Amino acid sequence: MPPPPRSDATEQRPFDIDYSRMIRTLNEAHYATETSFYTAAGLRGCEERLWERHGRDARILDVGCGAGRVTRAVAELGGRITGVDINTAAIDAARQAAPRVEYVEASMTCLPMPDDFFDQVWCLRFSFNALASDDERLATIGELWRVCTPGGMVLVEAFNWHHQGCLGLVRAANLLDLLARRLHTYGSRGRSVPIPDRDILYLANKAAGAAPGFAHLTTVRELRMLAERCGLGPHAVVSSEAGLLDGHLTPVRTRHGAYSMWLVLRKPEEH
Repeated sequence: MPPPPRSDATEQRPFDIDYSRMIRTLNEAHYATETSFYTAAGLRGCEERLWERHGRDARILDVGCGAGRVTRAVAELGGRITGVDINTAAIDAARQAAPRVEYVEASMTCLPMPDDFFDQVWCLRFSFNALASDDERLATIGELWRVCTPGGMVLVEAFNWHHQGCLGLVRAANLLDLLARRLHTYGSRGRSVPIPDRDILYLANKAAGAAPGFAHLTTVRELRMLAERCGLGPHAVVSSEAGLLDGHLTPVRTRHGAYSMWLVLRKPEEH
């Protein structure tokens, strides 16, 4: 499969390069300071059901595994699973907590795994949202697809920018934030460069003194477009959590209002 296309700009501006580097540095600090929580935490309810429905008889790759919360728990259930993460401190903590589990230190944009190897490729708990640019998101989707075996599935859990929240307040806050960024850029006559739309910093709450985290809030339309740009549109569906776990994979509406959504890529069987 050819590499995924780059973004519209053929050359990145210095701000783009520095921004991605800044986010990687922030993420490194953020995930390193939360290892004490994630080396002890277990599976969420939806992950237990995911394991039962899709993972029990599969060879699984846990992409963006961090300190190994999902990888370790699935291995303890008897699963065949490998964790991969770019954060050295997180991988070191994962290996220390579960030395018999296989962990690989690498970027999800360039996985050191063979083609067509894993039956299930999971990118859970919003690891995908930690990517700072379209180029990184496109490269990651291409890599997840590459290492997935024919007949297998790629599952990407993503934060939703259209999330309504209590009484629609989260959605209103997101829209006001977007407007404020536009007004700030206009008022500064271009001398101030805001962070890209739908990128946020959030306060970590898993460990005392943890560094803030970064997230790019995706939309249903964006996930569909990323799949299309990778040439995977016919194999992609954006589903709700319920749709994934009940096996129906019903596509969600464009302005799906839940907290999260799932990009599901089903790789055809070879004939």
